[in-house]
Amino acid sequence: MSADNGKTVKSEESTFLDVRDLTVQYTSMGSVIHAVNGITFQLKKGETLALVGETGAGKTSIAKAILRILPDVSAKSKGTVIFNNTDLMQMKEKEMQKIRGHKISMIFQDPMTALNPTMRVGKQISEVISAHRSISTEEAVAEGKKMLEMVGIPAERYYEFPHQFSGGMKQRVVIAIALACNPELLLADEPTTALDVTIQAQVLELINDLKERLNTSMILITHDLGVVNETCDNVAVIYAGRIIESGSKYDVFKHPGHPYTNGLFGALPNMNLDSDRLSPIAGLLPDPTNLPDGCAFAPRCPYVTDKCRQGTIPAVEVEPGHFCECIRMDEIRKER
Repeated sequence: MSADNGKTVKSEESTFLDVRDLTVQYTSMGSVIHAVNGITFQLKKGETLALVGETGAGKTSIAKAILRILPDVSAKSKGTVIFNNTDLMQMKEKEMQKIRGHKISMIFQDPMTALNPTMRVGKQISEVISAHRSISTEEAVAEGKKMLEMVGIPAERYYEFPHQFSGGMKQRVVIAIALACNPELLLADEPTTALDVTIQAQVLELINDLKERLNTSMILITHDLGVVNETCDNVAVIYAGRIIESGSKYDVFKHPGHPYTNGLFGALPNMNLDSDRLSPIAGLLPDPTNLPDGCAFAPRCPYVTDKCRQGTIPAVEVEPGHFCECIRMDEIRKER
């Protein structure tokens, strides 16, 4: 990899997004919160990558760092984010403003707070289009109405306010805003959270349809493995700000290597097993202001040894493209 004035970077030809050694730290009341700790992953054009893990694992911080919308006062991020051969981390703010909403868009987790309650929903879609395209106000309105219809909302509702929409329809509006300029990369932060099962299925179908139609790449942030199975190509399991296991959806689902990944699957209901209770993972995520040495999952791991609590745990390639950070993985697999 080579750089030109710290901006233009050559990466692998097939790689569309290349994130390397990304770290995010927050400062709160004199304490440093280590939210993301050396994340590295790649994404190809048209692919969907799932970031999976418990709440507080650092998934949303990764997405916000890529889009560079972390709060300037309390957050610091480092690393390399190569998007279309350009390092986003080195771009000036005015240059990033041309990227956000145009080349890279984000579906935020809560549509209730993502939408401006004092603005008509159509205006919130059209202003994104006007910001990135040289068109008249009338053309922007027409495009906004088309986007509403694309997500299954009648065009005549363009002039209504967010409070006049149901939760599922608000989420559709947020998706319309994110896709208004046909972005090349979509960051979807738990887009189906708080939606009922029927609406969730409709939203997932909508996102998949629009992604295929526009050939959009996507990073899906979720803790719902069922959603991952329906929408994603590859999976990265996040724990305490690190990718502890990654690979294709098939490899991770069929041959999970890390005890934490196995714990996530163990917490799912299985209709083929005669069991009265689920098997949740014991304990909680470690304190991000005081992460343990060695494997961060060690305090909760049933297979932990003293060696697990020492040094840095390297990633091992289990199968081609399938990586896992666990020094006891082979032994654990034999036991199972």
